Amino acid sequence: MKKFYIMLITLCTICSLAACGKKDEEKKDEYAEIKADVIEFVNTELPAIEGDRNTAVSIYNSYFASDDVNIEQFSSDLQNTAIPTMETYMNNLNNIEVSTDEVKNLKDLYVQSAQKQLDAMNMVATSINEQDPDYLTQADSLIDESESLLLQYQTQLRTIALDAGITINGDFNSATDSEVTP
Repeated sequence: MKKFYIMLITLCTICSLAACGKKDEEKKDEYAEIKADVIEFVNTELPAIEGDRNTAVSIYNSYFASDDVNIEQFSSDLQNTAIPTMETYMNNLNNIEVSTDEVKNLKDLYVQSAQKQLDAMNMVATSINEQDPDYLTQADSLIDESESLLLQYQTQLRTIALDAGITINGDFNSATDSEVTP
């Protein structure tokens, strides 16, 4: 009988160790999918569309970079180039498909941040057209919200990268400057 209990305990131990190994393997598979999804999103999908965003943001920032700005030209550039280009960017960004919940959440933060930038551009255009500086205050608030969302995106990206064993190369100078590597 004693041998039976020893064999039973040994068998239970072996089964529990096998179950642990299976859980570890499932976790590795999950992280492999997350890792591939993050790398695809950050290294391939975002860089493929970043030209539109960079163009739009550059036009938008030109107004705030100098004291000597032709407001009519800026308004024209904003309405005819920056905003439509940013809208194209948003459309392309929204069309990016990701497969894991972690990267869906990451993408959602990024989309929200970019949408706030577009909303700010529209507020500035409205401010110029209506000659109402209150819209500039609203635009500033939207930019602050965009930056906050971008920081959340960066924090979440770092967390996912750490969990999945991904190395982040580069700085977060813009939302698309960083690359991740396995």
